[in-house]
Amino acid sequence: MTDNGITAFTLDKLFSLAGQTDRRGVQRGLIVADRYSQLEAFRFPCRIEAIIIGIGIEGETTVQFNLNEYRLKKDTLFWFGPQNILQTMSDEGFHAHVIAISTDLLQRVNIDTSQMLPLFLQFGAHPVLDIAPEESAPLHELLQFIEREVRQPQQRFGDEMIGQLLAALIYKTGNILDRQLTRHPETHTRTQDRAETYFRNFIPLLGKHFRRERSVGFYARQLCITPKYLTTLIKRVSGKSVSEWIDIYVTLEAKTLLRFSDRSIQEVAYALNFPNQSFFGSYFRRTTGMSPSEFRATKG
Repeated sequence: MTDNGITAFTLDKLFSLAGQTDRRGVQRGLIVADRYSQLEAFRFPCRIEAIIIGIGIEGETTVQFNLNEYRLKKDTLFWFGPQNILQTMSDEGFHAHVIAISTDLLQRVNIDTSQMLPLFLQFGAHPVLDIAPEESAPLHELLQFIEREVRQPQQRFGDEMIGQLLAALIYKTGNILDRQLTRHPETHTRTQDRAETYFRNFIPLLGKHFRRERSVGFYARQLCITPKYLTTLIKRVSGKSVSEWIDIYVTLEAKTLLRFSDRSIQEVAYALNFPNQSFFGSYFRRTTGMSPSEFRATKG
C-alpha cells in the first residue's frame, strides 16, 4: 500500500521482514526485535501503521522523522508514532532493541489514556531523547523480558501478561520523557505561541471533564474564547479539532470500560453522561464502526 509514493508498512509486512510468522493473540499486534536489529526496512520514506519504541545499543544512524533529522546512538530512546513519515538516512553499525505495537493493540492495553495522550503528543514533538545509562538499562531489561514472553508457547494468561508488560513499557517511557522536560524546560517552551498555550490548557481540562462534557462550547467558555477560535487554535497545533479530541477521549474511555470492567453497556453509557444506552450505542458506532456489544464480544 502506498500514499503518494510513500510505502505504508503493516505489522504483517514487518513480521515478514523480521522473519516472524505463525503468531496468535496479542502477539499478532506487536513485534519485538529478536536480536540487535538494524533498521533496514526504513531505507526509503515510509509510514508505519504502529508505534515504534526503541533504545540504542551500539553504533549510530541518522533518521528523518516527518522531514526532521535526528541522530540515534547508544542510550538514545526513540518513539515514532503511527502514520508519520520515517526514513533511515545512514547506518554506521547501529543496533537497537525495538518494539512495534499496532494501534489496535495499543487501544487494548490497559493504560490511563487521559494522562498518557498528552505525553503521546509530547513524544510527537520530541521523538528522540538521549538518556542516561541508568535510565536506558531498565528499558533494555523490560524489552528483553517482553521478547522472551512473546517467544513462549501459548500460555493461559500469556496475552494478559504481555499486555501488562506493554503498559509498563509505555508508562516507563512516559516517566523518562516527563523527567527530560522537567530537567530541560527550554525544549518544552521553545516554540510557545498562543495556540500552543491554549492547547496545553485545553488538554488538562478535557482530561478532567470529558466524562461529563462533550460540548465544544463548554471548553471554550472555560478558556474564555469562542468555540470557533478554540477549534482553530487546537487544530493548528494538533491537526485535530476540539470535537475530534473529545471523541478520542470518550471513545478510549468507553473501550476501556467495555473491555476491562463488568459494567453493563447501560452503566457505561451513564458513566459517560449519555442520556440512554441507545444514544451511547449510536455514538460508539459512529466513532468505532461497531456497536458496544460487538466491541465487547471481540477477543484480544
